[in-house]
Amino acid sequence: MIELEKKNYQILFNSENGLNILSKYAPNHYLTIVTDILKNKVTFRKTLSSHFKDFFFTEVSLKELDELDPGSLPFPIIVKPVIGYSSVGVHRIDKVEEYKETIEQLKFEMEVTSAEYPIEVINNQSFIIEKLIEGDEYAVDVYFTEEGEPVILNIFKRMFRHEKDMSDRIYYTSKQVINESLNNIQQFLKTISSLFALKLVPIHIEIRIDNLGQIVPIEVNPLRFAGIGTNELGVYAYGVNACEYFFKQQKPDWENIINQMDDSIYSFCCAEIDASIDCKKVVSINHEAFKLNFEEILEYRRMKVNESSTFAVIFHKSPDLKENTRLLNLDLNQYITLNELVFV
Repeated sequence: MIELEKKNYQILFNSENGLNILSKYAPNHYLTIVTDILKNKVTFRKTLSSHFKDFFFTEVSLKELDELDPGSLPFPIIVKPVIGYSSVGVHRIDKVEEYKETIEQLKFEMEVTSAEYPIEVINNQSFIIEKLIEGDEYAVDVYFTEEGEPVILNIFKRMFRHEKDMSDRIYYTSKQVINESLNNIQQFLKTISSLFALKLVPIHIEIRIDNLGQIVPIEVNPLRFAGIGTNELGVYAYGVNACEYFFKQQKPDWENIINQMDDSIYSFCCAEIDASIDCKKVVSINHEAFKLNFEEILEYRRMKVNESSTFAVIFHKSPDLKENTRLLNLDLNQYITLNELVFV
């Protein structure tokens, strides 16, 4: 950490659990300060407020969620932890009548996950309520050069089963995905760079683009790319290893990459255990049966189910989006053995 203070080093974590190392050993370093700003969704929104003046958001405690008059909120809304990871604790509420039941579900999830993640990764006591952001959702891996120039490494589009689906089950990329979004996202990231003075910083940013092309950021995850190794979908889709490109400060030649890409859909599937199930009670996963749902598996990664809610990450290829749609609607409980109970 002494060397870190002397020189601008490139730092990339493969897990958000590493963020507390920076806070502990280099609390006053530029990377620590910018990470704290980006990771905290309320601080992030406040910094962006000059560009999104009409965007509603407010910070509340877990206790205040119970006490709040839902009639005062501009539904539809999103409720999520101020500091969070993945889609843990993220809920869409469309009307007043749904509020109480959703908050009870959120409280249960926070109780279950509190032992799994440190407070630096998920703060289960502080939440942000914000206006629902409309549009298509994209996840982008990008780093900023020493001059603050954004270098896009991955663009993944998110698929949902329905409007209230908050799972991370399916993301995909393709020639069309990159063509439709690359230039617009590049310009938007230049604004982000100037607002936060980002230099030698890798981030994973989630955004939505509406039908007019306006981009609104959902959140930023600093000092990492797409989690649990999912950023490596780019290796299969277009030959870009995000981590290698960052450390070597390389820039993808997107024009050439797009010209050489085929028309296939390249996706990753995060197969997750339902939030209502205690992962420690899972006895086994029938991986071989689950694999039969994929037409062409590029790589199948088994996860330690007693340590994480994700039991597998699958990189796969298909000619269109039909396979992804089917996977979104697949009941994964049928592949899980929970103590003496088998979900069928």
